Amino acid sequence: MESLQDTAAQLRCPGGVQAGETARKMNEIHGTLNRKCIEHMQIAPGDRILETGPGNGAFAGEIVAAQENVAYVGIDWSPDMVRQAQALHAGLIERGRVEFLLGDSQALPFEAQCFDKALTVHTIYFWDDPARHLAEMHRVLKPGGRLCLAFADRTFTEKMPFARFGFQLYRVQDATALLESAGFIVEDVQQIVEASRDETGAVIDKLLNIIIATIASAQPATNGAAAGASRCKAD
Repeated sequence: MESLQDTAAQLRCPGGVQAGETARKMNEIHGTLNRKCIEHMQIAPGDRILETGPGNGAFAGEIVAAQENVAYVGIDWSPDMVRQAQALHAGLIERGRVEFLLGDSQALPFEAQCFDKALTVHTIYFWDDPARHLAEMHRVLKPGGRLCLAFADRTFTEKMPFARFGFQLYRVQDATALLESAGFIVEDVQQIVEASRDETGAVIDKLLNIIIATIASAQPATNGAAAGASRCKAD
């Protein structure tokens, strides 16, 4: 039987023989929240979209299909998830619509102001330095760009026994404060309640937070790219 530590480790960075099943479960459980984020990003024709922590990129096809000439880049720190994403979306990759990279959102390999929109879903728990991750996303978004940050509220996650192992838990006000400290303008906050089950099988309410934040339209270009950043499109 998988230990709580193993479960937490897989949720943080799916890998090994369990990676595929972990991704399948996450995509099934998180589908509603991911699609809400796609909706709230207000994707426009020609947008370049960044997703950090996309796992195997299950929702990338829906993102690029939202409007004409949309391009998508997903960056994940799990080598197994990146390989799965590349296999799953081989056709879209060949047509130049999507790209999947191995990396970390605290050091994004892109020049400043490369993306129109960004999303990150159920990743904030695993950021050792959340200010650095958000600063990087702020850096690579264009003036007027939008970020969708989505996560389960700590009132729910603190009831999950595996969350004791490596999870940082947040309420919505904690995350909005982090966003504002990183220079984002919080535009909208939405909360969704879904039925879930705890470790005993009892039905409990799961509170999910969706925060839409924007970049000021007058933001000047910057040259403070992270180490190794030199492009908007990966080689």
